[in-house]
Amino acid sequence: MKPITIFITYNPQIDTEQTLAVRLHTIGAVNGFKMYLPDRFNSETYLDIETKRRIDEADFVVLFSLQSKISNIVKEEISYAWNRLHDKSKIIVIYPTQRTLKSKMGANFTEIYFNPHRDTVDTVTHKILSEIFQKINKEDLSKLNQTDLKIQKQEEQTTNSVLAFIGIGLGLLILNELMKK
Repeated sequence: MKPITIFITYNPQIDTEQTLAVRLHTIGAVNGFKMYLPDRFNSETYLDIETKRRIDEADFVVLFSLQSKISNIVKEEISYAWNRLHDKSKIIVIYPTQRTLKSKMGANFTEIYFNPHRDTVDTVTHKILSEIFQKINKEDLSKLNQTDLKIQKQEEQTTNSVLAFIGIGLGLLILNELMKK
């Protein structure tokens, strides 16, 4: 099975988001994920060729957005990812409060909200599981052939791996919020 590839992005000039993205990049890489960050060295204002290449390689795009507005460069990255993946369950934006992107772009990704002072990592990962990853019911499983079952098991492993990765990110965010007090 090929390693899961995750492009984790962040809004420029938001140090907490960048720090979280870099930490998750490291944690993901040492745990068998193939990780990519945006190429902010060459541009923080437009989507450059290197960042596009990294998004092209990704199975999932993840953003932990800690500000009320997503930057234009991140909007471009999400739009580019949508045009490539055409699957909003593979583009995940996590906010620490309830907010909605006021544009049609919000239909191109899955928004997950959590309150770091109230929600547990387990609660949020179950929410992600129910909103993003559709499970096949037991009746459907009986109709699958061996190849389909093998593919289904691989998809479940991918789901569990991505959920664990996102859970680590949520844990780091909650820890950050608690340390502020």
